[in-house]
Amino acid sequence: MSDTTAVAPIDQVEALAAEAAQKSETITVREESFELAPQIPAIVMLRLTAAGDSKTAPARQMGAILDFLNHAVAVDDRERFMDFLEEADPIIDFDELNKILESATEVIAARPTEQS
Repeated sequence: MSDTTAVAPIDQVEALAAEAAQKSETITVREESFELAPQIPAIVMLRLTAAGDSKTAPARQMGAILDFLNHAVAVDDRERFMDFLEEADPIIDFDELNKILESATEVIAARPTEQS
């Protein structure tokens, strides 16, 4: 008896990817909600991943994180998000910023990718 795995037809996978891309996903920080960007450039994700290498200079790591956070939030919420990160009271420290980064990364990384 052979072991087979059921695979969804490609048109069904494409439909699910299109549906996921249209969903408005948000992250909530404290009591503020921010809409995430529907798509993020692949190069931004690659830079963030590469920055995780312990050999990467700290300045380059922080630049990749800042670039990711800037791209991760929808254009309409981006300025409000960045202002919030800078002006929140009490301040957002590195531990909380890391949790925000992890939350946004989890949502974005869980999205299905579109095939070209």
